[in-house]
Amino acid sequence: MSEYFTLDTEATDDPHVLEITVNQALTDLAPEVYASFDEGDVGSPIAQMLFNGVRGLRALTITEHTLLVTRDPEFPWEEIVDEIRDALRDFFL
Repeated sequence: MSEYFTLDTEATDDPHVLEITVNQALTDLAPEVYASFDEGDVGSPIAQMLFNGVRGLRALTITEHTLLVTRDPEFPWEEIVDEIRDALRDFFL
């Protein structure tokens, strides 16, 4: 495991969907797709942590180094990204 954690964001064509790339492996499996809180709440440990710890998270797709995050429009991206960054940093470091 790396001694540091990085997170980069990239906008998508949908203002409520953001691509987040990290330098840590999020999954070794096929892409994980969680269309709702209920699906994420019983998903992988990372999915459970994010759905239960990040307010405004509506849907999530996890690939090896990327999260595709769909938000509740009532929550600003800055808040969601900060919470995701903090949760993943704690998870990996």
